[in-house]
Amino acid sequence: MRYTTRGIVLNYMKYREASIIVRIFTELFGKQSYVVNSVRMLKARHSIALFQPFMPLDMVVYHKKNVTLQRIVEVKCHTPITNILCDLKKATIATFLTELLNKVLYEEEHNEDLFKFLLQAVIKLDSLADRYELFYLDFMLQLCSYLGFGLSNASEINQQLVQSGFHNTLNDDEIALLNALLNKHTTDMVIPNRSSIRNLLANMVKYFQLHIDTLDMLKSLPVLQEISG
Repeated sequence: MRYTTRGIVLNYMKYREASIIVRIFTELFGKQSYVVNSVRMLKARHSIALFQPFMPLDMVVYHKKNVTLQRIVEVKCHTPITNILCDLKKATIATFLTELLNKVLYEEEHNEDLFKFLLQAVIKLDSLADRYELFYLDFMLQLCSYLGFGLSNASEINQQLVQSGFHNTLNDDEIALLNALLNKHTTDMVIPNRSSIRNLLANMVKYFQLHIDTLDMLKSLPVLQEISG
């Protein structure tokens, strides 16, 4: 049966000679995998640029329950996105966040509120001129709430990490920064140095791993740490 839905691209992989399998978090069906035929040909019906990380889409799809690979009938960009594709920092952030999302979101888990949050995040990232570090740290903090392990105070991260045997945790300044993000007090916030950003990211990932057993290492994490700060 055909359905019309919006989606946020998570990633894609090559499939056969000229096709791809693209993972998309959809508004109607949660995370789904779609076959897009012949998209890697010179005269492809759809541009492969549509399937880059964080691309917001309008789609007409065939959807069947208990089917591993669904099919896209029609697809176009939902909102014009230009800066994420051509800005190295933004593209790296998009790759990291979609890798994280792909590993923490389950198949066929409908969550309209989460979809709206992701769509707003895409639009915000595309429009940002600076302070990228605050964006992805804030994104991760908010995502925790949608996944069921949100924080009321950033010190909870340290408490849980220490209880689980981790010792290289957050310092007082880093906790204060996360608390400012939690409380939306970001106007006069000072961007932390590169060392702090690396530590914040590493410990945020550890916090996710405490709550999601299937979350292993993120390949894009070192790249994001390298370009940040």
